[in-house]
Amino acid sequence: MLVLGARGHAIELLQVLEDIGETDLYFYDDVSPDAPAQLFGRYPVLRSPAEAMQHLHHDPRAALGIGGGRLRAQLAGRVRQWGGQLHSVVAHSANVGRHAVVLEPGLNVMQNVMVSNEVFVGEGSLINARAALHHNVVVGRYCEVSPGAQLLGHVRVGNYSQVGAGAVVLPRITIGQGATVGAGAVVTRHVADNEVVAGVPARPLLRKA
Repeated sequence: MLVLGARGHAIELLQVLEDIGETDLYFYDDVSPDAPAQLFGRYPVLRSPAEAMQHLHHDPRAALGIGGGRLRAQLAGRVRQWGGQLHSVVAHSANVGRHAVVLEPGLNVMQNVMVSNEVFVGEGSLINARAALHHNVVVGRYCEVSPGAQLLGHVRVGNYSQVGAGAVVLPRITIGQGATVGAGAVVTRHVADNEVVAGVPARPLLRKA
């Protein structure tokens, strides 16, 4: 499997991959000048699209190993251009519901995540460690739900949005597309597209362009 990224989140994703028995791993990083030739002396780091395409020809599976929804979407586009297929990585310790759960391709579902029944998570999203998605939650494409965040029943999160670490989004709240919820916030009202909110209760800080 090819992991897009070789720093930061990719290092955390490596632990999940090893735990689920994936050991034939290659990483890709063409932007970090200090990226090593191998991660931990074991996993090769590819530096050019030609190398990536050659690897994907033999194993088309590709996992997204960076944070940030729009960057993840850009890398997903490159994977498809290179002939690869987005692959979801779900930690052994994640507790995923059995009923009416839809997990689209390209996800990272990290350690000790809880995904209840009747939940939808869109392509390319990152659900980070200890986050909880309660019943009837919908998370859009290329979102990031940070460690320990809680999305309560019937919450909707628009594409490319981020919910910060430890934030709590109360039931039936809608988070618009491209929005950001600050760490530790408690969201009691709807959040508009591209809006940034923070605090307890969460209040608007600004509207992104």
